[in-house]
Amino acid sequence: MGLHVCGIPCIIHGMTDRANSIANKVRGVTAEKRYSQLRVAQALGISRTSVVERFNGRVPFTAEELLTLSIELDAPIDRFYPTPAELAEVTRKAAAA
Repeated sequence: MGLHVCGIPCIIHGMTDRANSIANKVRGVTAEKRYSQLRVAQALGISRTSVVERFNGRVPFTAEELLTLSIELDAPIDRFYPTPAELAEVTRKAAAA
């Protein structure tokens, strides 16, 4: 396992990249359903600031939060996860970093 430029092991950056992939998917579905950050926050029972942290990938969504959003947005939960091809690309980029 190599080190990233900042000295943090690449595996951590790979996890962050995966969290960003999920965050991107969640942002896409919430935009499609025309949910504001405030409405997402209310559905999850968290602050709008916490939603922004999740949307930006700084804090990962929990499984419970993804399930709640799936129900609230009437969207299959798999819409929030990267496809195998997308996950492979994220993993490839993390390994190359």
